[in-house]
Amino acid sequence: MRPSSVADRMDIATYIFGDVEVSKTLVHDVSTQKGVWAATDAWIDTLAVDGKRSTANAEHIGLWTIRDDAGEGRFVGIRGVFVAPGLPLNSVATFVAIARPYWGKGVSSESSRVLCQHVFQKSEADAIYTRVWPKLNPASDAVQRRLGFVPADRHTLRDTFGEQRMREVLEFDLWRASNLESEGFAETLRQVSIRIGQLAAEDLLEARDAEQRILTALPVRLAKSGDVRSKVAEDLRLGFHNPAWASYRMSRADWAVRDRV
Repeated sequence: MRPSSVADRMDIATYIFGDVEVSKTLVHDVSTQKGVWAATDAWIDTLAVDGKRSTANAEHIGLWTIRDDAGEGRFVGIRGVFVAPGLPLNSVATFVAIARPYWGKGVSSESSRVLCQHVFQKSEADAIYTRVWPKLNPASDAVQRRLGFVPADRHTLRDTFGEQRMREVLEFDLWRASNLESEGFAETLRQVSIRIGQLAAEDLLEARDAEQRILTALPVRLAKSGDVRSKVAEDLRLGFHNPAWASYRMSRADWAVRDRV
């Protein structure tokens, strides 16, 4: 891991925001190239070491690029630390995005340990938070628990990002629904339905309207299927009753204990 710079811009755009399977759990609308670059530049400008708006960042705040030293320095992913609205004072939030070729290789777990050590050594922060979409990304849930993060109070999307960003998520997911093919669509439709249900739970749209928005976005051949309609309704309910974000917390005291083990 090393501090990210403007030189990493192309890799972030290509392997993170330009890959829907990677970017789908991030809170950005990257359905267009304009959206891909806007999201990339938002990260670079505010968190990269030479970003336009990063000069006032404390030492423990920023963006770090992970590269494969054994693989000719190929881009692996990104880790970030930032001060997030809605969190307790003197705490930070962290996020990770791993390029698809490196999924399942333990990168998220190992880089999280490195980042926790960095934050607690370089700051007086009381705790580090990480947040995932409940019912949408169970693998991430498992990683947080395995690392020693413990469940914390839920923080809403609205409090963290505001309504505009929530609407970007809605439009992105409707775009994903509109591009589904007749085969292999089930998992993407499940994700879309759950997340739009979670947005409805935070009053971005009426629950009764959410199903119609998805069905209208779907290709006609899928929208007419009774099985598809019933599954959309089922997953919307699941999302509505399990709203975002699920938050996990690593306190300084818990890290000190874990670090000594």
